[in-house]
Amino acid sequence: MRFLPTEAEVKLLRQYERDRKPLEAVSDEDRFMMQFSRIERLSQRMTIMTFMGNFADNVQMLTPQLHAIIAASVSIKSSQKLKKILEIILALGNYMNSSKRGAVYGFKLQSLDLLLETKSTDRKQTLLHYISNVVREKYQAVSLFYNELHYVDKAAAVSLENVLCDVKELQRGMELTWREFSVSHNATLKDFISRNESRLTKLQEDARIAQDAFEDAVKFFGESSKTMPPSVFFPIFVRFIKAYRLADEENEQRRRQEQMLLEKLEQEEQQEEEESKSPSHKGKRQQQELITELRRRQGKDSRHVYEGKDGAIEDIITALKTVPFTARSAKRSSRFFCDPALPDEHY
Repeated sequence: MRFLPTEAEVKLLRQYERDRKPLEAVSDEDRFMMQFSRIERLSQRMTIMTFMGNFADNVQMLTPQLHAIIAASVSIKSSQKLKKILEIILALGNYMNSSKRGAVYGFKLQSLDLLLETKSTDRKQTLLHYISNVVREKYQAVSLFYNELHYVDKAAAVSLENVLCDVKELQRGMELTWREFSVSHNATLKDFISRNESRLTKLQEDARIAQDAFEDAVKFFGESSKTMPPSVFFPIFVRFIKAYRLADEENEQRRRQEQMLLEKLEQEEQQEEEESKSPSHKGKRQQQELITELRRRQGKDSRHVYEGKDGAIEDIITALKTVPFTARSAKRSSRFFCDPALPDEHY
């Protein structure tokens, strides 16, 4: 399109012809432009040629982006395992904050990023490490929740607004092609329309489904698509999944290291007993205390991890297995109050 002569250039060329100046006096490029500019509806025809030439590539580029939005939106909204993970986070968050403020019925999705900022007193673990432990030991069935979330990383890279604009541009291009065909009845235009109009219709349907699916997913989590487009919504889950998996891996690595250390200490203790080479009383006592602590950590009953002064955390975790969490149940007490009659919370 950049080769089209401007109005000012066409005006100069026409004036040159009206003055009956010799064509031999101008360059080959100018003579070509004189002929080229005489074509009727030149700008419209060039636009149509560009549209037709790029149509297949544009459809091939836009279709997978729309499918990623659809798959990610539907899977995030329908995932029961993700819902349980968020339910656990809400329950524990309410327990932690219940002494400072009243219980809440949900939280903003951006709050998932804050799980890495809340750390243990020794600064070695985050709240997400703790949640990962809770899920692994108490809710093993939902520990791989991220396997239910499809194409989220691809959807995070899509600008739905730009994709929808591109689809509308293709629609305008097809309408322009139809208008040109109604004037010229060109066989090439007829063949292009008959082969590709249904492809455009399918693309438009995908665009509508993608928009609706994303709107439903955003509303499900109590957000607005106006303030949280796909470029903001999906990356939240991408970051959360990445951070959760890393925390889970680090927890597993720590457990393996503790197990290796325990086995090493037990082996050393056994060797000392066999060789009757006892260390000093103090050293042996410290070694025995370390072995006892490691055994306690490795024990199947990890209740000590969740017990507070009143045992409320353990009550919360246990009750969540059978009854959905509600903000009304977030009181800091030794009993976990649940109301199964209340509707499910949105996060």
